[in-house]
Amino acid sequence: MELLKIRGDWKNPSVLFNPNGKLQIWGRSLPENALDTYNPIFKWLDAYKENPSDNTEIDFKLEYFNTTSSKLIYEIFKKFEELKNSGNNLSVKWHYESDDPDMEEEGKLLSNIIKVNIELIAVDEFDFNY
Repeated sequence: MELLKIRGDWKNPSVLFNPNGKLQIWGRSLPENALDTYNPIFKWLDAYKENPSDNTEIDFKLEYFNTTSSKLIYEIFKKFEELKNSGNNLSVKWHYESDDPDMEEEGKLLSNIIKVNIELIAVDEFDFNY
């Protein structure tokens, strides 16, 4: 299984998914065509579910995402739920800026909808270089 590395920009998130179980998504998600952006992530996660690491650690550090992206992020979390249900030890961290109650609420909402424990982590600010 290969490392998935996608360099983001001011409209697309950066992704670093390592087969060793360390998965990261950060930045913003306002893509022109969200499916083009997220399909490589879905394909990688489907392959990873076949032979996952014993421990999977996921870090979401999104500054902002649009409505279309929220639906796809939900689908990503459904895949995390499938991993957990198959016996994988899963750790999910949802980072948000402390002055952004909307992103905090999104993390809480995902935690209530998807049966995966999500640790909410407030940060002073993100330092993304686009």
